[in-house]
Amino acid sequence: MAETVFSIEPLLIAFAGGVLPALVWLWFWLRQDHENPEPRGLVALSFAAGMAVVFFVLPVQKFIVEAMPFIMNGVDLLAAQFTFISPSGDTVQAVLWSFTEEFGIFATVFLVAYHSKHFDEPVDAIIYLITAALGFAAMENTLYLLKDLMNGGGMLILFDSNLRFIGATTLHIVSAAILGIAFAFAFHSKFWIQFIAGAIGITVATLLHAHFNLSIMNAYGTSGTLAVFAPFWGAIVGIIILIQIVKRIKNPNEKITI
Repeated sequence: MAETVFSIEPLLIAFAGGVLPALVWLWFWLRQDHENPEPRGLVALSFAAGMAVVFFVLPVQKFIVEAMPFIMNGVDLLAAQFTFISPSGDTVQAVLWSFTEEFGIFATVFLVAYHSKHFDEPVDAIIYLITAALGFAAMENTLYLLKDLMNGGGMLILFDSNLRFIGATTLHIVSAAILGIAFAFAFHSKFWIQFIAGAIGITVATLLHAHFNLSIMNAYGTSGTLAVFAPFWGAIVGIIILIQIVKRIKNPNEKITI
């Protein structure tokens, strides 16, 4: 019995440390749409699906690591063919890893919420993408904390949890919001315009995500890490403002009744 408690306790601590901060963030963003709140069941399903998609993304990222020699051969050939400087392996891997995460979050919302009758206004694109991204971040943070716990970290756990709350989780929010905002402005447009908007959004989100990961790799000390986080905190303010603008988007095809 003691062994069972010992083995479960780190998992519970890691789960609480990963999920609770994400739920605080989720409450904050749902408040941005409190005039026309989304159904709790669909929000919960989107959050849980975001958590689950981590286990689909991780094997793909592992495959990318193993395939990097072949991928870089292809990149080098393209660079020679079109006469541009070949990017480093770290850059290529960061972009591919970031794309798998952003696409995984997008696919989650597309499958879970997009076809719902409740996905009926532009701001919903932002809310559901942020919700799925927070689910993804919650599970990702849980796995990081569990790894730290298994390695015997003490204060390291608390420090890592705080940094991921203000940094990595914020990254997922900003990246998802960028994609959501791009889609929101095309919400009432034809499908091909939505597709283009989504492609642009996921490209920008991927490049931003990759830039963050590469910057963290090259950051030195706590001050350097916080300097990488700072612009993303500033972006949160911009996202809040853009959400208010998105709320005012009217359906041009809607008939005006007098």
